[in-house]
Amino acid sequence: MSRQQDQVTELIELVDTTPPKELEAAVASREGGVDAALTLIFDLLVSEFNPDKAKGERGVFQFDIASGEGQKLHYVQVEDGTCTTDKGRHESPDITIGIKLPDMLAMGVGKLPGAKAFLTGKLKLRGSPLMGTKLGEWFDHPET
Repeated sequence: MSRQQDQVTELIELVDTTPPKELEAAVASREGGVDAALTLIFDLLVSEFNPDKAKGERGVFQFDIASGEGQKLHYVQVEDGTCTTDKGRHESPDITIGIKLPDMLAMGVGKLPGAKAFLTGKLKLRGSPLMGTKLGEWFDHPET
């Protein structure tokens, strides 16, 4: 198993066994802290991209993640059959996804479906609602 797979497995276990109110502190105490966990989540998302499902479409998903350390900004860009991610704010996102860190971690490891997060108010969308559905359509999320 690769180091990244080991880290993902550890993060899934942490999300499974830690109450949401304590999750951020638990993640912050790990090597690399919150930023390393978010980098892992976004790298995992990029690895789940399925270019056949995106069929030449494009889009930018901006994530505004609320944490005790302040806003954490990441974006995912799909263009020309490729998917990339970076920290920061993209100048022209198609959709902005607002979410709290514990919910982002749970969603990132497959423990919180995006639709459920949206319907329960844990995830707020600004921009194109149609783009919000693309996160579910363009990415192959393994069953956990």
